[in-house]
Amino acid sequence: MTEKNSEPVDDCRNELKCIGLRIAYFRKLKNITQAELAEELSINKNYLSHIESGSANKAVSLPLLIRISKALDVDLSLLTDLSDLRNNGLGEFVREVKQTFEEMKELNAELDGLMRQMNNLDYSD
Repeated sequence: MTEKNSEPVDDCRNELKCIGLRIAYFRKLKNITQAELAEELSINKNYLSHIESGSANKAVSLPLLIRISKALDVDLSLLTDLSDLRNNGLGEFVREVKQTFEEMKELNAELDGLMRQMNNLDYSD
């Protein structure tokens, strides 16, 4: 296969990775494990893992994407709008997702610290 002919295949792989990253992002944002989401969707956890990593052997069906969007309570377009992938490339998208995860970790650490402080307060008069 020539390089030119492989471009659509590569684009499809990148799009599947992008969709998978978004599913993982919204799942983690909702603090849901892969096992919990897979159970809600009635699919195998390993299959969900493959979807999130973009390494599923076949494209994810539209009905399953709709079920995932409903389970995560996000619009389907948030999972499937690939205009940023086409405009900025997958690398930029991955960097943005990683940065968002890091920001979330920092916020969670701050919240944990505040919760510990609140738990240590003496409410007795």
